Amino acid sequence: MEANTTEEEEFGFSRNYFLAKELGTSCKKSAHKLSEIDLVDEEELRIAASAIEPKHEKEITSLMHSYRSLYPKWVCELRCGFGLLMYGFGSKKALIEDFASTSLTEYTVVVINGYLQAINLKQVVICLSELLWEQLRMHQSTPLGNTLKVQQPFNTRSMDDLLAFLDGTHTEGNECYVCVVIHNIDGPGLRDSDTQQYLARIAACSHIRIVASIDHVNAPLCKYNITITSYFA
Repeated sequence: MEANTTEEEEFGFSRNYFLAKELGTSCKKSAHKLSEIDLVDEEELRIAASAIEPKHEKEITSLMHSYRSLYPKWVCELRCGFGLLMYGFGSKKALIEDFASTSLTEYTVVVINGYLQAINLKQVVICLSELLWEQLRMHQSTPLGNTLKVQQPFNTRSMDDLLAFLDGTHTEGNECYVCVVIHNIDGPGLRDSDTQQYLARIAACSHIRIVASIDHVNAPLCKYNITITSYFA
């Protein structure tokens, strides 16, 4: 009896399954097409978006003011050889740009938009090397040939040579460094393993200071020589 009952249950399940499939395929499909959708004009959309009142505007303004009081501390950390990594909810772009434009005016600043798809990291390192070279030339007090060896064009040098130059000990330029602002250091153009390794090596260079933001919830934090500064919005 138990065997018969089990077979009946299995048969009933199978019958209900195929019956449901038959009813599903017999339902009428919508005759509407995507091409028939009435799309909103782009200009109308922009006007409507601009009319949306920002939420928590007072709280965000208050938060920005509270972080401005930390700017001197952040500059001190950069001068001591550390980097800054901003993380947390909300965009950190406005905060970092405000910090760079108000507190890093005495230093050379290079901005990398990590949220872009295509970023040529080799060109970035070449640019950093050229900027550092100009700083070293300005800070030396003796003729060029006495303190610094004439460098071959940086665009012909390997990545390892460029990083060695950025990490080198230069007699009269030990206080020279370039600040690199990286918006979204874990962005699509910087997320692969090789690029992350190069970013870690750049951050470790003695003449480089990193100020970056991180947005991906699972982005690794252990690859960078940084001081973590939290930012919530």
